[in-house]
Amino acid sequence: MNHEPDEPVAVPGGALRWRRVGWQAGYALSVLLILALIALLVGALAAGLQARRDEARTADVLLIVAPEVPSAALVEHAFELYRRRYAPSVVIVGAGSEAMRIALIERGAPEGALQAPTPTTEPVAALRDSARAARQAGAASALIVAEPAEVLLWIKLVGDNDLKAYGAPPPGVTPGPLALLRASGQYWRYVLFQRW
Repeated sequence: MNHEPDEPVAVPGGALRWRRVGWQAGYALSVLLILALIALLVGALAAGLQARRDEARTADVLLIVAPEVPSAALVEHAFELYRRRYAPSVVIVGAGSEAMRIALIERGAPEGALQAPTPTTEPVAALRDSARAARQAGAASALIVAEPAEVLLWIKLVGDNDLKAYGAPPPGVTPGPLALLRASGQYWRYVLFQRW
């Protein structure tokens, strides 16, 4: 039996090229996903560190960012900062601004001392507008009271609007890992796309 050696099968050049392109695209996608994960983790770490920092000091305006349902800790802390006169004016923004305003009035803050623009589910736009208005009124600094995981985002936003920003999260409230990851995602969304 005459056995002839097998001839090598030629792979068309185009197929080999497309295989390389597919491999390179997969590699690039993997690198991008790893970088995105690292950015998310770094953002969560930064948000966690900022959540533990109490930078309470006198400022030109007290900016309170109220979620839809403000926590008792947030309300009490905001009222304490108001009562101790950390800032001559108070601006409340966020979906829960009306609830926060009512809670502060119930604790003794005079109604006329609290500015609360129309409640909105877009706190970035509301806080940006409030920071700009405060800046135009002569303010140079702002003390921000917000849920701990979100303080980093609000400091960045207010700083981007030419106010020196300080964070004052409620003491004793530690955000969980999911809250920090969500806050990191919101932070990077704002940084990259100016949206929340």
